[in-house]
Amino acid sequence: MKKIHLLFLLLISFITHSQTELSLDNNLTGMYSETKNGPQFGLNFAGNNSLDINKFALDLGTNYQLGYLQKSLTQNEFIQRANLAYNHEYWDVFTTYQYNYSLIRQIESDNWIGIGGGVKKKFSWGKLSLSYATLYQSTNYTNIESTGNLRHSLRGKIKIDKTKFGLSMEYYYQPSMNNFNDYIVYGTTKLILNPKKPVSFIIQDVLNYRTDSQVKLLHNINFGISYKFVKKIEKKQ
Repeated sequence: MKKIHLLFLLLISFITHSQTELSLDNNLTGMYSETKNGPQFGLNFAGNNSLDINKFALDLGTNYQLGYLQKSLTQNEFIQRANLAYNHEYWDVFTTYQYNYSLIRQIESDNWIGIGGGVKKKFSWGKLSLSYATLYQSTNYTNIESTGNLRHSLRGKIKIDKTKFGLSMEYYYQPSMNNFNDYIVYGTTKLILNPKKPVSFIIQDVLNYRTDSQVKLLHNINFGISYKFVKKIEKKQ
């Protein structure tokens, strides 16, 4: 127990004597519609949370979709991504891990691990970044044999910050190294109204396309609220 207390005190001391920034950006959106088969309801949670300590950053990206048609569960889709990066003003290098599961695509678990790097640029209107990673993907299905695959991963991200609105777009293109006809396109577009406030209104579009699945396209547009929090801890002298 004393070792745990000592480790905790060392961690607090390191954080408080470093240039540290905690950023929380989470949103909850929903969708309701009447169909010929009955009422359809869906929820989507998305989070982009990060902890920056000096030049190192831990970024967590979460996306969870839940859908019902009448009283039957039709969507239970989860993606969790974790990046540990070393940041420079204009570039970064990182390791990445991602875990997925999907009810629609009968994926029990989908694990990704890889390394990569990227470039970024700040402008008066916002930020632009591009990155590349090499990934190994291991997929366990509920109904067919498990698979393993090496993939390229190209990512483009643009973020526009204005007083009355914000626009964020992030998209991945991930072809197999063995077969470029086997690819994944995943991305989100978010339009935020009054982004400078802690709680704001959001319109979100989520696209998930996989050529290796019988259900190739998952596409949802949702409306809801977004919560943002940023805390900086200045370095002690």
